[in-house]
Amino acid sequence: MSKGIIYTPRIRKSPFFEETIKDGASNFTTYNHMTMPVSYTNPEHEYNSLINDVTLWDVAAERQVQVIGEDAAKFVQYLTPRNLSTFKDSFCRYAFLTDENGGIINDPLILKFNDNKFWLSIADSDVIYWCKGLALSGNFKVEISEPEACPVSLQGPKSKDLMAKATNNDPKIMELKYYQFVETNLFGLDLIVARSGWSNQFGYEIYITREEDGGALWRSLMDAGKEFNIVPSCPNQIDRIEAGMISHLGDTNLNDNPLELNLPKFCDLDQEADFVGKDALKKIRSEGIKKQFTGFKISGKKIGYNMASIPVLDKNGSKSGYITSGIFSPNFGCNIGLGYVNIDLINSEEIYVADHDGEQREVEIVPLPFSSRLEKMK
Repeated sequence: MSKGIIYTPRIRKSPFFEETIKDGASNFTTYNHMTMPVSYTNPEHEYNSLINDVTLWDVAAERQVQVIGEDAAKFVQYLTPRNLSTFKDSFCRYAFLTDENGGIINDPLILKFNDNKFWLSIADSDVIYWCKGLALSGNFKVEISEPEACPVSLQGPKSKDLMAKATNNDPKIMELKYYQFVETNLFGLDLIVARSGWSNQFGYEIYITREEDGGALWRSLMDAGKEFNIVPSCPNQIDRIEAGMISHLGDTNLNDNPLELNLPKFCDLDQEADFVGKDALKKIRSEGIKKQFTGFKISGKKIGYNMASIPVLDKNGSKSGYITSGIFSPNFGCNIGLGYVNIDLINSEEIYVADHDGEQREVEIVPLPFSSRLEKMK
């Protein structure tokens, strides 16, 4: 009997799936009930292409939740503690969606077309059902749906050169500001191009508006990128951990809240607008958070990507925190990780221990971003 994935409505093929297979995708995961490549060669090779050249990722599984209607702006604000009062049309904003206890449901990129139309470009969880329930219970005048829109991500320093070639230096694309997007036609396809992406490099996210256009967009970008050493790739864990970027359901879940992430601009508890979890988060603020998200430097032999919760212990063997994501960093020349530490230890310079791959490792707390502190540690 042959082995493989049986595709059903529960597991959908990405619109770019066939092209990624042709280009050598070797491993897949399911994300929002859709296939997503997670490797072609190895993380180090793909990391080098990302930071030196240009890479193309199939991230169609970052599903879009569309909110339209006269209450759309009010409803989207109700979803998040981020203050959206200055949110401009044709821009994106990263935000946390919180539940009634202040726990993190998702961390989408929100695209605002106008006051009556938004997309939530979501991480892995069934946000559409959360939105439908809130809209119904709150009597918001909105329609919630999942459009056909699917993104690819074009990331790396040469992505701008590729885009200049593909668009004949079209100013409406080449002059996009970070987190700005434009509706356009490229390669004969109706697309949305945003200056965004889940990496620490220059890049774009490009959304098809019809799933049938997936293959044409992928091939057009790969062909246009040959002279820039384009390679097919996927979200790179080395780059994102070096940048301290959060992976939802890896680094955050319903047991975590935005106050613990030390990102104050994403959590305005004193704004006039109401949002889900506002009272709970105010209570947490008044009582004080118990843990805080931070970086770690980890000793020992090189570690491969790990997203298991690894306890961090003090010299007495008491749990002081835990590592949620870890990997070897070529940039810093050591193992690094992300995770949480008890709030009273956040500024500690003590050496802690963690067991990983059968090896007891020394662990140092490194405030984020990594760059300034780890450069001094070299």
